Amino acid sequence: MSSFITALSKKGISLGLLVILWQLFASQMKPFILPGPLETLDAVIAYLGDPAFYHALYRTLLKLVISMVCVLLLGGGLGLAIGLRPRWKPYVEPVMDMMQSVPPIAWLGIAIIWFGLTDTPSIFIIVLSTTPVLYTNLYEGFVDIDSKLIRMAKVFQIPRGKVIRRIILPSLRNYLKSGMITAAGLGWKLAVMAELLTSVDGIGGLLSDARTNLDTRKVFALALFMAVIWNMIKLLLAFLFRGKTSSPSHFHS
Repeated sequence: MSSFITALSKKGISLGLLVILWQLFASQMKPFILPGPLETLDAVIAYLGDPAFYHALYRTLLKLVISMVCVLLLGGGLGLAIGLRPRWKPYVEPVMDMMQSVPPIAWLGIAIIWFGLTDTPSIFIIVLSTTPVLYTNLYEGFVDIDSKLIRMAKVFQIPRGKVIRRIILPSLRNYLKSGMITAAGLGWKLAVMAELLTSVDGIGGLLSDARTNLDTRKVFALALFMAVIWNMIKLLLAFLFRGKTSSPSHFHS
């Protein structure tokens, strides 16, 4: 408990110093260029009382959730399959390299041509850009699995299904957690970017409106919301994938 309080106090000090620096810089500039914390807080309160903000947040989160489910199925499934069958890796690796090397903005241009100014381009670029992240994490997890346990399981003729349940999946839990958090973090930013560039409903759409109206206060307020919401998403993912990863010493059901 004391360590938690200490960590929390350190974060509070860091954020406090950041706010002080922010105010110092803002006091030397026009609010149009850099609004201060109080001006930004006014915009935050205004958004909290606006139903359109909650609708926009819902739209962005919905796209992220749909995308992460697709990434979990595609990237997680491929990572598990290639880990179990490494000889397939040369066939999958070029596709993953291409997905990872092409900038998301290029995929977005293609998606807009294919799907128009809808929600689909956001989901499309998130899935293409983050699937390799989860795939790579899980495959690296397979590399780090204790080979002695696998050999011991073969010697004792442990069924394949039990080896997967008792050794492989527990050993991959932390890699899955890390991969999902990294993919979701990238996906959150890509969702907002795609909405900003396509001006569809969502947090990015609100950013587009604020930019068009040259309302810097709202831009900063939305940036704060994005930071807070992402930290909440991160905590949720950490909770969903909680648990210690340990190599089992027995295989009984």
